[in-house]
Amino acid sequence: MKTLTLRGLSPKPVRYLTTSVFMVGVVIALSPKLTHAATATANFNVTATVATSCAVSATDLAFGTYSESTATDATTTSTISVNCTLLTPYTISLNSGNYASGSTRRMGSGTSRLTYEIYRDPAMTGIFGTVAALLGVSGVGTGLAIPNTIYGKIPKNQNVTPGSYLDQITVTVDY
Repeated sequence: MKTLTLRGLSPKPVRYLTTSVFMVGVVIALSPKLTHAATATANFNVTATVATSCAVSATDLAFGTYSESTATDATTTSTISVNCTLLTPYTISLNSGNYASGSTRRMGSGTSRLTYEIYRDPAMTGIFGTVAALLGVSGVGTGLAIPNTIYGKIPKNQNVTPGSYLDQITVTVDY
């Protein structure tokens, strides 16, 4: 130990000032906090429900001008877009339209009718029907719009009255 002599006092051992400051710091650090004598906690849940949903939109199936003298069928395409929540299975079906005769789809212009059909495939072998489980198109939702191309055909050699023909198809999405 070193001694420190102060004027007028006898020499006594004194610790370095830094040692004293250190010891005061240790005492303060180890003493309980006076302002927070106790602590209480609680938990809470965070919840949400994601509803299963689907939305559907479709573009018109527009054949343009049909000529009965053409040697080939008139064909065109349209798109049905389905947007379902992630991993939601769905099936698309179409009704027969306003002027159908049995299972044959027809467009109307006054009392005249023009036969046409809608298919699920580009080879036009699978009719896009009214029974979703048998003749519809199925998929699984991704949370994004999924486009489905449909294929339309007006058979050649139909002898019909000139005019503007129209039909309206209802798209149904079962999910």
